[in-house]
Amino acid sequence: MTYAVILAGGVGSRFWPFSRELEPKQFMKIIGETSLLQATVQRLKGLVEPRRVYIVTNNIYFYEVKAQVAKFGIPDENIILEPQGKNTAPAAGLCAKLISRIDKDAVLLVLPSDHYIKNTGNFKKTIKKAISCAGKDFLVTIGIKPSTASTGYGYIKSGAGKGGYIEVEKFLEKPDLSKAKKYLKDKRFFWNSGMFIWKASVFLEEVEKYLPGLYDSLRSINSVNDIPEIWPGIEPVSVDYGIMEHSKGIALIPADFYWTDLGSWEALAEIFPKDKKGNISNGDALNVDSHGVCVFARGNRLVSTIGVNNMVIADTPDALLVCDRGRAQDVKQLVERLKALKRKEHQVHLTERRPWGSFTVLQQGIGFKIKLIELASKKRLSLQRHKSRAEHWVVVSGVAKITSDGKVSFVRSNESVYIPKGRKHRLENPLRSPLKIVEVQTGAYLEEDDIERFEDDFKR
Repeated sequence: MTYAVILAGGVGSRFWPFSRELEPKQFMKIIGETSLLQATVQRLKGLVEPRRVYIVTNNIYFYEVKAQVAKFGIPDENIILEPQGKNTAPAAGLCAKLISRIDKDAVLLVLPSDHYIKNTGNFKKTIKKAISCAGKDFLVTIGIKPSTASTGYGYIKSGAGKGGYIEVEKFLEKPDLSKAKKYLKDKRFFWNSGMFIWKASVFLEEVEKYLPGLYDSLRSINSVNDIPEIWPGIEPVSVDYGIMEHSKGIALIPADFYWTDLGSWEALAEIFPKDKKGNISNGDALNVDSHGVCVFARGNRLVSTIGVNNMVIADTPDALLVCDRGRAQDVKQLVERLKALKRKEHQVHLTERRPWGSFTVLQQGIGFKIKLIELASKKRLSLQRHKSRAEHWVVVSGVAKITSDGKVSFVRSNESVYIPKGRKHRLENPLRSPLKIVEVQTGAYLEEDDIERFEDDFKR
């Protein structure tokens, strides 16, 4: 049987400021009305049954993944949680181990969750060829014919063509521009798509051969309950570096479809339509005498340019990126700087999603913070209290069921309630329609860790 393993634990820092640590790009609706993760699952229709689709992600993304894939019928138990991200080899090995206990002949289709692919029909034809090839005990990779001298992708040097596949001579790291130009001219070179197909048993044999430490750790995992104890001791390593650069049994299937890993703003710029001067305006933008400018705006304000060339401008309510298009890969360095400075802009947006809904910080100053809280149908926050702040709630729409000091009341639109510092309280939406409230916090300390939880539906 064929199983799908979707890798959905990455942060996607090169897409900052749109992507953040708590809202990475695989969960974003970058193109169209579905997220990249949802589009990845949709492409599997007709290839893999939903009950055989597994998703590997970080603990902190469980409820987001669950919500995004609910409509596809993927069981909750197929969402495999990593306590920490350990790169692709441990994630792929973990699923190979767990699935092989169910089906010793399983063929795994390992897919990143954050790629953009056109022509789903051709994608499925390519994957079917790869599945057939994997049945012959090859580690199969999908290769992409380069269209530019990209320095953002790893490359594969191919060998002779065989019956239905191409031999692989070597996996290569991301090159400098000079090497990338040479690779582009040489028909033997492909971009490494990061999509792999193999038998679970064959992949585990390669892990035992080339990553014996990882293999020993995986051997100790017999169920998801073993993961939290074993995972911290595993060394991070990619499939490419740990396995594919060493294995002798690799086959390449050329892709017959448009593909990009959306690894940078420049990659996204290739997809959107351009005006006569090469400008992209994805949002409210106005360009005067500018050329090759890519504006991606998520805020409510106009972004305008005059006489600038070859730039990426990415605008969000709390952060603005202005970047030379040739330096788009370096956004990751900026994110690392934000982390070092302990700036929260690398981690969250002003609007933060939660398992129960979301909240947006409207304004903040010394001693106060104002939020818009949106609580989904039939959801409730934890029973909690705060040591350092009081809260004033004004219901904007819907009905709020409020527990305060053990007493329950219902607060409707245009009504308000006050929660003093130190009081146990809970906010709940009893209706099927969303609940919106404006929360005004006052106090000496207003951060999210000033919450003492007593009961929580989401086990936080």
